[in-house]
Amino acid sequence: MGVGCSSPSLPSAHSSNPLPECPSSPNCERVSQPYDVSADTLFAATKQALTALGPTALQLRSDSARASAVYRVALVFKDDVNVAVDTTASGSRLHVRSASRVGHSDLGVNARRVDRLLRAIDERL
Repeated sequence: MGVGCSSPSLPSAHSSNPLPECPSSPNCERVSQPYDVSADTLFAATKQALTALGPTALQLRSDSARASAVYRVALVFKDDVNVAVDTTASGSRLHVRSASRVGHSDLGVNARRVDRLLRAIDERL
């Protein structure tokens, strides 16, 4: 299990992850995943995957390969998802942070959301 990653099935956070660290509470998931495609290709797949997961709000910043989304949980709570894509020597790297706005524990909601996002991206690549 990596730093900032509470689920052993998800990739760990990478030291170059530009997204904020998760707090010590178990209501946040922060991971990094390498891909063997260009950053532009990865960001396009990420935008499609974020949209497919049904956010209530989505802000895309294509010039910096970043995106922010808001997802509702139980019609009351909101979770924030932030992504960033970097170019690497062998392709690109996706950084994801999914965090609850309130509460201490999310009962694994953010880890499952990150897992669904990564699988949705893989389906599009």
